[in-house]
Amino acid sequence: MFKSLFKRKAEIIKNTDPDRIYVENIRSFFNLPYGVAKKLCDMAVRQNFFYKKYGLYCKNDDCKRIISVYDNIEDIPNQIECFICQANEKEKYSFDKNELEIVEFYQLIER
Repeated sequence: MFKSLFKRKAEIIKNTDPDRIYVENIRSFFNLPYGVAKKLCDMAVRQNFFYKKYGLYCKNDDCKRIISVYDNIEDIPNQIECFICQANEKEKYSFDKNELEIVEFYQLIER
């Protein structure tokens, strides 16, 4: 039983990028409700363990990558371009910020 639990926890750690830690990563590792995991992440920001970041997903169905990352939601410009879609000569590569999904994530502060 414990071996299975440790394997599962090790797998979560292995698959978590320290530059893109999502609340879901913390929730599943500690087996917490989403709200508690969110508060834990925000507490880690206040304690200088994490940075809080905001990423914008490209709206094109064949892309869906995070195309820009910002430290503050107020820093997001009104127009954002997906340079990958532009390089691939997609018809639409420039988006209004209101068109894009914003994802909140955390970044581990290296010590």
